Amino acid sequence: MDISWNNIDNLEDYFITYLLYTESKTVSQISKIRNISVTEVNDHLIRAKLDIKSVNKAKVESSKDVLDKFLELGKDARLEFIDELSLDKEKELNFKRELYKRILKEKNADDLIVLIWATGEFKDDRFLKILHPLTNHRHSDIRRITYSAIRKISSPKSKFVLEKGLYDSNPQTRQYCAKALAKVGDDKTVEILQRLIEHKKLNEKEYVIRAYNEAILALKYLTAGGEAL
Repeated sequence: MDISWNNIDNLEDYFITYLLYTESKTVSQISKIRNISVTEVNDHLIRAKLDIKSVNKAKVESSKDVLDKFLELGKDARLEFIDELSLDKEKELNFKRELYKRILKEKNADDLIVLIWATGEFKDDRFLKILHPLTNHRHSDIRRITYSAIRKISSPKSKFVLEKGLYDSNPQTRQYCAKALAKVGDDKTVEILQRLIEHKKLNEKEYVIRAYNEAILALKYLTAGGEAL
């Protein structure tokens, strides 16, 4: 929008009032110059400022990429967005590529948590290449959501990373890892879980111990020839 005297023929009448205002004319002076009431001058200024604000907001919105817009959504809206992407494989692939690149450079912890969460919803094991290193992040919430995403992807490639997570300082992370290992672990995993129960049962969270025991039962069932519980 070109709000200037050069574009006067294409502007709404109230922008003429606004242009006079930008030239440091007072409301009273504008009222006399334009031969309108002070009230009308004020109404013109309000309308002009609202229009300008709306246009500027639209410019900001149009300059945002799809990930910026995704980050502004609530959780339910994000899930709906991901579901809609599944209907167009090309758009889904492009979004995943942008997601992958953004995770590598994102510095804001809150935004990074949302981006990592999204990888888990896609359940695409190609994200593991960037998720596995993030399990070493100094931020406990980032480690927690990373293990959660790895759990949702549920790939045997993550076995050793998940076993390492059993020793994480965050109890919810340890629980996530045990639940994930119930599907991708092996006999060695059972030994680790049993050892942890023995050494930590007095000081460990009850829900974590329960997850360990459930994982052991599931893995023993798998070893006996059953399917994952």
